[in-house]
Amino acid sequence: MARLLFLCLILLGSCSSLQKWAVRRSSPVFDKAADQLTKEDSWAFFQHSAPANLKFIEMVYLTDPDNLNLLPAVIKAYAGYAFAVPESMALHHELKGDNETYPKEQAIRFYTRALDYGTFFLEKRGLSKNDLLNLEEEKLTKKLKDEIDEDDLVALLYFAQSWGSLINLQKDNVALVSQVPRVKILFDHVCGMNPKIEHNICEIFFAQYEASRPRMLGGNPEKARELYLKAIADHPQHLLMRLSYIQYSLIPAMDEEAYNKEAEILRKEFADWESMKRDNLEDESPYKKHRELNLYNAIAKKRFEIIELNKKKIF
Repeated sequence: MARLLFLCLILLGSCSSLQKWAVRRSSPVFDKAADQLTKEDSWAFFQHSAPANLKFIEMVYLTDPDNLNLLPAVIKAYAGYAFAVPESMALHHELKGDNETYPKEQAIRFYTRALDYGTFFLEKRGLSKNDLLNLEEEKLTKKLKDEIDEDDLVALLYFAQSWGSLINLQKDNVALVSQVPRVKILFDHVCGMNPKIEHNICEIFFAQYEASRPRMLGGNPEKARELYLKAIADHPQHLLMRLSYIQYSLIPAMDEEAYNKEAEILRKEFADWESMKRDNLEDESPYKKHRELNLYNAIAKKRFEIIELNKKKIF
């Protein structure tokens, strides 16, 4: 249906009112498609297919830039692709210790696009860039409560994720690092309204928030471990949570003993997850009931392979 609507857009290109009608009719289709995308279980397939789909969504949106119902899908698409593909490849080069910067540059580029679209979205909702950067924390918190409602949370979530990821990828930029508390305010608002949004992404953020900051800037590695382990216990089939624990908590701490323990568990869980793909009557894999986590698990598997490949250089 989405592609049929796109053909309509081409045919009706000379009539902007009909074009906008077609775009606005397509918005619910993209929302449903985005929800179904997380069932994809192949990182390689996603890597190669996502860019074309991303540009398709963006092109449709750009025919009607005031369509704020479709804009969250564009923000989510750029942020999601940046996290899944170029940031994963950047991890490989970071651990390998070489001078290849292209994947990191691509991740920064796509996160920046998500941030730019998110800024436009928030401005339409009454939150300016100046508000986000300079408003006193209490006033920003109040303005978020006044201006952002339930329907805006996905856009705000992926805007905040992109902002935080840009900071994480550029830790040598002092000005950017100083903005971390602003990102936290946005996550506090989103997760306060909907703690389970986007398959419990809030739990990953709050654990990483504690793990990624040095103690002198308020980081708390012990609390980070507690948060990660609770998230893992609560969502055992969400393997990105265990991978994040390894990536952001155990590796920086150089805790090889804990790493080996978690790596052994991950190998078994990935084997159980892979067995789900061999759809037979005897398979009772618990992952069959959580197909909505497939893409998260595929990303986790790819990153785990990268970490294992570079393990000797880590510890």
